[in-house]
Amino acid sequence: MRSARVLLVPLMMLTLVVTACGGTAPAATGTPGASAAAATQTPKPSPIKIKSSYGNVTPSNLAPFLAKELGIFEKYNLDVTLDLIDGGVASSAALVSGNTQVGNFGGTEAMSAVAGGSDMQVIALFVPVTPWQLLAKSDFKSPADLKGKTVGVASIGGSAYIAAVTALQKMGLDPQKDVNIQAFGNTANLAAAMLGGAAYAGPGHPPDTVKLLASGFKVVYDLAAEKVLATDNCTVVLKSWAEKNPQAVQAYIDAEIEALGIAKKDKAKTLPILGKLLKLDINKADDAAAVSQTYDFYVQSIFPLYPHPTVASFNASRDALVAQNPNVKDMDVTKVFDDKYVSDAEKRGVGK
Repeated sequence: MRSARVLLVPLMMLTLVVTACGGTAPAATGTPGASAAAATQTPKPSPIKIKSSYGNVTPSNLAPFLAKELGIFEKYNLDVTLDLIDGGVASSAALVSGNTQVGNFGGTEAMSAVAGGSDMQVIALFVPVTPWQLLAKSDFKSPADLKGKTVGVASIGGSAYIAAVTALQKMGLDPQKDVNIQAFGNTANLAAAMLGGAAYAGPGHPPDTVKLLASGFKVVYDLAAEKVLATDNCTVVLKSWAEKNPQAVQAYIDAEIEALGIAKKDKAKTLPILGKLLKLDINKADDAAAVSQTYDFYVQSIFPLYPHPTVASFNASRDALVAQNPNVKDMDVTKVFDDKYVSDAEKRGVGK
Protein backbone atom coordinates (compact mmCIF):
# COMPACT_ATOMS: atom_id res chain seq x y z
CA MET A 1 0.00 0.00 0.00
CA ARG A 2 2.88 2.36 0.88
CA SER A 3 4.56 1.82 -2.55
CA ALA A 4 1.36 2.78 -4.40
CA ARG A 5 1.18 6.11 -2.58
CA VAL A 6 4.85 6.85 -3.39
CA LEU A 7 4.29 6.31 -7.13
CA LEU A 8 1.16 8.54 -7.21
CA VAL A 9 3.00 11.73 -6.19
CA PRO A 10 5.64 11.68 -9.04
CA LEU A 11 2.90 10.97 -11.58
CA MET A 12 0.93 14.06 -10.51
CA MET A 13 4.06 16.20 -10.62
CA LEU A 14 4.86 14.96 -14.16
CA THR A 15 1.41 16.00 -15.35
CA LEU A 16 1.86 19.50 -13.94
CA VAL A 17 5.27 19.89 -15.58
CA VAL A 18 4.01 18.82 -19.04
CA THR A 19 1.08 21.24 -18.87
CA ALA A 20 3.27 24.14 -17.76
CA CYS A 21 5.70 23.51 -20.65
CA GLY A 22 2.95 23.64 -23.24
CA GLY A 23 2.38 19.96 -23.67
CA THR A 24 -0.98 18.48 -24.45
CA ALA A 25 -3.02 17.71 -21.43
CA PRO A 26 -5.76 15.14 -21.56
CA ALA A 27 -8.79 16.56 -23.37
CA ALA A 28 -11.63 17.77 -21.23
CA THR A 29 -14.90 16.03 -21.66
CA GLY A 30 -17.70 17.91 -23.55
CA THR A 31 -17.51 20.74 -26.20
CA PRO A 32 -17.24 24.54 -25.85
CA GLY A 33 -20.61 26.07 -24.98
CA ALA A 34 -22.71 28.37 -27.22
CA SER A 35 -21.84 31.24 -24.89
CA ALA A 36 -18.18 31.10 -26.01
CA ALA A 37 -19.16 31.39 -29.70
CA ALA A 38 -21.53 34.24 -28.92
CA ALA A 39 -18.77 36.08 -27.09
CA THR A 40 -16.62 36.16 -30.24
CA GLN A 41 -19.45 37.17 -32.65
CA THR A 42 -19.46 40.81 -33.74
CA PRO A 43 -22.85 42.39 -33.02
CA LYS A 44 -24.70 43.72 -36.08
CA PRO A 45 -24.75 47.53 -36.14
CA SER A 46 -28.07 49.30 -35.85
CA PRO A 47 -29.69 50.21 -39.20
CA ILE A 48 -28.91 53.71 -40.48
CA LYS A 49 -32.07 55.83 -40.58
CA ILE A 50 -32.60 57.84 -43.76
CA LYS A 51 -35.53 60.08 -44.65
CA SER A 52 -36.00 59.98 -48.39
CA SER A 53 -38.53 61.35 -50.87
CA TYR A 54 -39.64 61.08 -54.48
CA GLY A 55 -41.05 64.04 -56.36
CA ASN A 56 -43.85 62.67 -58.51
CA VAL A 57 -46.07 59.67 -59.14
CA THR A 58 -44.04 58.62 -62.15
CA PRO A 59 -42.26 55.48 -63.38
CA SER A 60 -38.98 57.40 -63.10
CA ASN A 61 -39.03 56.69 -59.36
CA LEU A 62 -39.21 52.92 -59.69
CA ALA A 63 -35.69 52.21 -58.32
CA PRO A 64 -36.14 53.63 -54.80
CA PHE A 65 -39.77 52.50 -54.64
CA LEU A 66 -38.86 48.92 -55.60
CA ALA A 67 -35.92 48.90 -53.18
CA LYS A 68 -38.29 49.90 -50.39
CA GLU A 69 -41.06 47.46 -51.30
CA LEU A 70 -38.74 44.46 -51.70
CA GLY A 71 -36.83 45.12 -48.48
CA ILE A 72 -33.55 45.76 -50.30
CA PHE A 73 -32.75 48.84 -48.25
CA GLU A 74 -32.97 46.66 -45.13
CA LYS A 75 -30.57 44.17 -46.73
CA TYR A 76 -28.02 47.00 -46.84
CA ASN A 77 -28.71 47.86 -43.20
CA LEU A 78 -30.70 51.00 -44.00
CA ASP A 79 -33.94 52.04 -42.33
CA VAL A 80 -35.41 54.18 -45.12
CA THR A 81 -38.66 56.10 -45.04
CA LEU A 82 -39.72 56.98 -48.58
CA ASP A 83 -42.41 59.64 -48.89
CA LEU A 84 -44.04 61.37 -51.84
CA ILE A 85 -43.38 65.11 -51.85
CA ASP A 86 -45.26 66.46 -54.85
CA GLY A 87 -43.03 68.19 -57.36
CA GLY A 88 -39.29 68.46 -57.79
CA VAL A 89 -39.16 72.00 -56.39
CA ALA A 90 -40.81 70.91 -53.12
CA SER A 91 -38.57 67.82 -52.95
CA SER A 92 -35.51 69.99 -53.46
CA ALA A 93 -36.65 72.36 -50.70
CA ALA A 94 -37.12 69.43 -48.30
CA LEU A 95 -33.55 68.31 -48.96
CA VAL A 96 -32.10 71.79 -48.45
CA SER A 97 -34.02 72.25 -45.19
CA GLY A 98 -32.82 68.92 -43.80
CA ASN A 99 -36.28 67.37 -43.70
CA THR A 100 -34.89 64.63 -45.94
CA GLN A 101 -31.38 63.27 -46.46
CA VAL A 102 -31.94 61.77 -49.91
CA GLY A 103 -34.21 63.03 -52.67
CA ASN A 104 -35.28 61.59 -56.00
CA PHE A 105 -36.12 64.38 -58.46
CA GLY A 106 -34.90 66.16 -61.58
CA GLY A 107 -31.40 67.33 -62.32
CA THR A 108 -32.72 70.77 -63.31
CA GLU A 109 -33.95 71.38 -59.78
CA ALA A 110 -30.55 70.30 -58.47
CA MET A 111 -28.77 72.71 -60.83
CA SER A 112 -31.04 75.58 -59.82
CA ALA A 113 -30.32 74.81 -56.15
CA VAL A 114 -26.56 74.77 -56.75
CA ALA A 115 -26.81 78.05 -58.65
CA GLY A 116 -28.59 79.43 -55.60
CA GLY A 117 -25.75 78.45 -53.26
CA SER A 118 -26.74 74.96 -52.11
CA ASP A 119 -24.17 72.17 -51.85
CA MET A 120 -26.62 69.79 -53.49
CA GLN A 121 -25.08 66.89 -55.38
CA VAL A 122 -26.52 64.37 -57.84
CA ILE A 123 -25.20 60.85 -57.20
CA ALA A 124 -27.22 58.88 -59.79
CA LEU A 125 -29.12 59.62 -63.00
CA PHE A 126 -31.90 57.15 -63.77
CA VAL A 127 -33.44 58.92 -66.77
CA PRO A 128 -30.56 60.10 -69.01
CA VAL A 129 -32.78 60.49 -72.09
CA THR A 130 -36.16 62.15 -72.11
CA PRO A 131 -39.23 59.91 -71.90
CA TRP A 132 -41.54 62.75 -72.96
CA GLN A 133 -43.77 63.32 -75.96
CA LEU A 134 -45.54 66.62 -76.55
CA LEU A 135 -49.24 65.98 -77.01
CA ALA A 136 -51.97 68.35 -78.20
CA LYS A 137 -55.72 68.20 -78.78
CA SER A 138 -57.04 66.40 -81.82
CA ASP A 139 -57.63 69.57 -83.87
CA PHE A 140 -53.89 70.36 -83.96
CA LYS A 141 -52.58 70.51 -87.54
CA SER A 142 -49.39 72.59 -87.41
CA PRO A 143 -47.11 74.31 -84.87
CA ALA A 144 -48.97 77.57 -85.53
CA ASP A 145 -52.01 76.03 -83.83
CA LEU A 146 -50.14 76.21 -80.52
CA LYS A 147 -49.70 80.00 -80.65
CA GLY A 148 -51.59 81.72 -77.89
CA LYS A 149 -52.55 78.39 -76.31
CA THR A 150 -51.83 77.08 -72.82
CA VAL A 151 -49.11 74.46 -72.66
CA GLY A 152 -49.16 72.66 -69.35
CA VAL A 153 -46.15 71.48 -67.32
CA ALA A 154 -45.75 70.02 -63.86
CA SER A 155 -43.52 72.78 -62.44
CA ILE A 156 -41.51 75.65 -63.88
CA GLY A 157 -37.93 74.51 -64.32
CA GLY A 158 -38.74 70.82 -63.82
CA SER A 159 -38.38 67.88 -66.19
CA ALA A 160 -41.76 68.34 -67.88
CA TYR A 161 -40.98 72.03 -68.35
CA ILE A 162 -37.63 71.23 -70.00
CA ALA A 163 -39.38 68.72 -72.25
CA ALA A 164 -42.05 71.22 -73.29
CA VAL A 165 -39.52 73.99 -73.96
CA THR A 166 -37.28 71.66 -75.97
CA ALA A 167 -40.18 70.35 -78.06
CA LEU A 168 -41.53 73.83 -78.76
CA GLN A 169 -38.11 75.06 -79.83
CA LYS A 170 -37.66 72.10 -82.14
CA MET A 171 -41.03 72.97 -83.67
CA GLY A 172 -39.81 76.50 -84.42
CA LEU A 173 -41.75 78.22 -81.62
CA ASP A 174 -40.58 80.62 -78.94
CA PRO A 175 -41.69 79.16 -75.59
CA GLN A 176 -41.54 82.58 -73.93
CA LYS A 177 -43.59 84.44 -76.52
CA ASP A 178 -45.71 82.07 -78.60
CA VAL A 179 -47.44 80.06 -75.87
CA ASN A 180 -48.60 80.40 -72.29
CA ILE A 181 -46.72 77.88 -70.15
CA GLN A 182 -48.68 77.05 -67.01
CA ALA A 183 -47.57 74.85 -64.10
CA PHE A 184 -50.09 72.48 -62.49
CA GLY A 185 -47.97 71.23 -59.59
CA ASN A 186 -47.17 67.63 -60.52
CA THR A 187 -47.45 65.17 -63.40
CA ALA A 188 -50.79 63.74 -62.23
CA ASN A 189 -52.30 67.23 -62.14
CA LEU A 190 -50.80 67.99 -65.53
CA ALA A 191 -52.49 64.99 -67.16
CA ALA A 192 -55.76 65.86 -65.42
CA ALA A 193 -55.51 69.46 -66.64
CA MET A 194 -55.02 68.32 -70.21
CA LEU A 195 -57.90 65.88 -70.01
CA GLY A 196 -60.11 68.54 -68.38
CA GLY A 197 -59.38 71.21 -70.99
CA ALA A 198 -57.25 73.53 -68.82
CA ALA A 199 -54.27 72.95 -71.12
CA TYR A 200 -54.38 72.63 -74.90
CA ALA A 201 -51.10 70.74 -74.99
CA GLY A 202 -48.43 69.37 -72.69
CA PRO A 203 -45.73 66.75 -72.32
CA GLY A 204 -46.66 63.21 -71.34
CA HIS A 205 -45.16 59.75 -70.96
CA PRO A 206 -46.52 56.32 -70.03
CA PRO A 207 -48.82 55.60 -68.31
CA ASP A 208 -50.42 59.07 -68.73
CA THR A 209 -50.08 58.95 -72.51
CA VAL A 210 -52.29 55.84 -72.60
CA LYS A 211 -55.28 57.83 -71.28
CA LEU A 212 -54.40 60.98 -73.19
CA LEU A 213 -54.20 59.15 -76.52
CA ALA A 214 -57.43 57.30 -75.78
CA SER A 215 -59.11 60.66 -75.07
CA GLY A 216 -58.22 62.13 -78.45
CA PHE A 217 -54.86 63.79 -77.82
CA LYS A 218 -52.15 63.13 -80.35
CA VAL A 219 -48.38 63.24 -80.34
CA VAL A 220 -47.16 66.41 -82.05
CA TYR A 221 -43.48 66.03 -81.17
CA ASP A 222 -41.78 62.85 -79.98
CA LEU A 223 -38.71 63.68 -77.91
CA ALA A 224 -38.46 60.10 -76.63
CA ALA A 225 -38.04 58.72 -80.14
CA GLU A 226 -35.11 61.09 -80.70
CA LYS A 227 -33.39 59.97 -77.49
CA VAL A 228 -32.91 63.60 -76.48
CA LEU A 229 -30.50 63.83 -73.53
CA ALA A 230 -32.10 64.65 -70.19
CA THR A 231 -31.71 64.58 -66.41
CA ASP A 232 -35.31 63.75 -65.66
CA ASN A 233 -34.81 61.76 -62.48
CA CYS A 234 -31.82 61.67 -60.17
CA THR A 235 -30.86 60.57 -56.69
CA VAL A 236 -29.72 63.70 -54.88
CA VAL A 237 -28.04 64.45 -51.53
CA LEU A 238 -26.31 67.35 -49.87
CA LYS A 239 -22.55 67.03 -50.33
CA SER A 240 -21.97 67.95 -46.70
CA TRP A 241 -24.19 65.07 -45.54
CA ALA A 242 -22.65 62.60 -48.00
CA GLU A 243 -19.12 63.39 -46.81
CA LYS A 244 -20.15 62.52 -43.25
CA ASN A 245 -22.09 59.40 -44.28
CA PRO A 246 -20.30 57.81 -47.27
CA GLN A 247 -21.24 54.24 -46.32
CA ALA A 248 -24.92 55.13 -46.07
CA VAL A 249 -24.81 56.87 -49.46
CA GLN A 250 -23.10 53.89 -51.08
CA ALA A 251 -25.58 51.48 -49.50
CA TYR A 252 -28.53 53.56 -50.79
CA ILE A 253 -27.14 53.55 -54.33
CA ASP A 254 -26.35 49.82 -54.14
CA ALA A 255 -29.95 49.11 -53.08
CA GLU A 256 -31.38 51.16 -55.96
CA ILE A 257 -29.15 49.43 -58.51
CA GLU A 258 -29.97 45.99 -57.13
CA ALA A 259 -33.67 46.87 -57.39
CA LEU A 260 -33.24 47.85 -61.04
CA GLY A 261 -31.39 44.62 -61.71
CA ILE A 262 -34.36 42.68 -60.36
CA ALA A 263 -36.78 44.78 -62.41
CA LYS A 264 -34.90 44.08 -65.63
CA LYS A 265 -34.88 40.33 -64.96
CA ASP A 266 -38.35 39.80 -63.49
CA LYS A 267 -41.29 41.62 -65.06
CA ALA A 268 -43.86 39.57 -63.15
CA LYS A 269 -42.40 40.58 -59.78
CA THR A 270 -42.08 44.22 -60.84
CA LEU A 271 -45.53 44.87 -62.30
CA PRO A 272 -47.52 44.84 -59.00
CA ILE A 273 -45.04 47.23 -57.39
CA LEU A 274 -44.97 49.51 -60.43
CA GLY A 275 -48.77 49.51 -60.34
CA LYS A 276 -48.68 50.49 -56.66
CA LEU A 277 -46.25 53.34 -57.42
CA LEU A 278 -48.51 54.62 -60.20
CA LYS A 279 -51.69 54.09 -58.15
CA LEU A 280 -53.07 51.73 -60.79
CA ASP A 281 -54.89 48.45 -60.14
CA ILE A 282 -53.33 45.69 -62.21
CA ASN A 283 -56.40 43.53 -61.54
CA LYS A 284 -58.27 45.83 -63.93
CA ALA A 285 -57.63 45.15 -67.59
CA ASP A 286 -57.07 48.77 -68.65
CA ASP A 287 -54.73 49.50 -65.75
CA ALA A 288 -52.85 46.25 -66.27
CA ALA A 289 -52.24 47.12 -69.92
CA ALA A 290 -51.03 50.61 -69.00
CA VAL A 291 -48.64 49.26 -66.34
CA SER A 292 -47.28 46.62 -68.73
CA GLN A 293 -46.66 49.23 -71.44
CA THR A 294 -45.01 51.49 -68.89
CA TYR A 295 -42.70 48.68 -67.76
CA ASP A 296 -41.65 47.88 -71.33
CA PHE A 297 -40.98 51.53 -72.09
CA TYR A 298 -39.11 52.54 -68.95
CA VAL A 299 -37.40 49.39 -67.68
CA GLN A 300 -36.30 48.12 -71.06
CA SER A 301 -35.72 51.38 -72.95
CA ILE A 302 -35.01 54.21 -70.51
CA PHE A 303 -33.37 52.93 -67.31
CA PRO A 304 -29.66 52.04 -67.46
CA LEU A 305 -28.60 49.37 -64.99
CA TYR A 306 -25.81 51.65 -63.83
CA PRO A 307 -27.22 55.19 -63.62
CA HIS A 308 -24.07 57.22 -64.23
CA PRO A 309 -24.60 60.99 -64.26
CA THR A 310 -22.94 62.38 -67.39
CA VAL A 311 -21.62 65.74 -68.50
CA ALA A 312 -23.52 65.53 -71.80
CA SER A 313 -26.93 65.03 -70.16
CA PHE A 314 -26.40 67.79 -67.62
CA ASN A 315 -25.12 70.21 -70.23
CA ALA A 316 -28.22 69.57 -72.34
CA SER A 317 -30.55 70.19 -69.39
CA ARG A 318 -28.60 73.26 -68.31
CA ASP A 319 -28.86 74.81 -71.76
CA ALA A 320 -32.62 74.26 -71.84
CA LEU A 321 -32.98 75.64 -68.30
CA VAL A 322 -31.21 78.93 -69.05
CA ALA A 323 -34.37 80.61 -70.40
CA GLN A 324 -36.07 80.12 -67.03
CA ASN A 325 -33.00 80.46 -64.81
CA PRO A 326 -30.19 82.60 -66.29
CA ASN A 327 -28.01 81.84 -63.25
CA VAL A 328 -27.13 78.42 -64.65
CA LYS A 329 -25.85 79.73 -68.00
CA ASP A 330 -22.13 79.32 -67.31
CA MET A 331 -22.40 76.55 -64.73
CA ASP A 332 -19.70 73.88 -64.68
CA VAL A 333 -22.01 70.86 -64.43
CA THR A 334 -19.24 68.62 -63.09
CA LYS A 335 -19.72 70.47 -59.79
CA VAL A 336 -23.33 69.30 -59.64
CA PHE A 337 -22.76 65.53 -59.65
CA ASP A 338 -20.43 62.83 -58.33
CA ASP A 339 -20.26 59.52 -60.17
CA LYS A 340 -18.07 57.66 -57.65
CA TYR A 341 -20.92 55.80 -55.94
CA VAL A 342 -22.40 54.33 -59.13
CA SER A 343 -18.91 53.56 -60.44
CA ASP A 344 -18.07 51.71 -57.23
CA ALA A 345 -21.27 49.66 -57.46
CA GLU A 346 -20.50 48.76 -61.08
CA LYS A 347 -16.97 47.61 -60.21
CA ARG A 348 -18.44 45.24 -57.64
CA GLY A 349 -21.09 43.95 -60.06
CA VAL A 350 -24.07 45.06 -57.97
CA GLY A 351 -27.36 44.24 -59.68
CA LYS A 352 -26.04 41.71 -62.17
